Amino acid sequence: MSERVIVIEQRLHSGGVAAAVGGITFLFILVSTIFLETSSGSFPAVAIVIEIVALAALVSVIMIFSRVIVRVVQTSDGRALEVVYGPGGFVRQVFEPGEVEAAYARHLSFAQMGGWGYRGSLRLLRQAALVTRRGDALEVQLTRKRRFIVTVDEPADFVTALTASA
Repeated sequence: MSERVIVIEQRLHSGGVAAAVGGITFLFILVSTIFLETSSGSFPAVAIVIEIVALAALVSVIMIFSRVIVRVVQTSDGRALEVVYGPGGFVRQVFEPGEVEAAYARHLSFAQMGGWGYRGSLRLLRQAALVTRRGDALEVQLTRKRRFIVTVDEPADFVTALTASA
């Protein structure tokens, strides 16, 4: 594997989003538990399994989105964009130098990006966005008419890092 040198890196501030999603899901589970208990008089085993699966899914999502790092790395082929999710970085997106056609700094609203979280699909819809807040974002035009947007502080620095030749 070729050596990758980090050119620029930023940790996204996604703790508030994860806390909000966690709080809403916790309230949903709490209300559904109370409703199931009062409506039938007993708590069915199937409902317990559903609650456990929902909690496990919630914890997984919060762990993945609690730590997100966006970085531009120098490879032997040029500069690539990496988005690393979760502790340990087991889930990651890598846009190799041959995939990146152009990069732009944008100022976008939630509506323009589709809301918080990961939106879209690069495979099916040919566009995706990782949104942790409104405002400044890096837009990357990819091969095969695909587009990826990620909210970062100072997106112009990422544009410069991606488009500069080593």
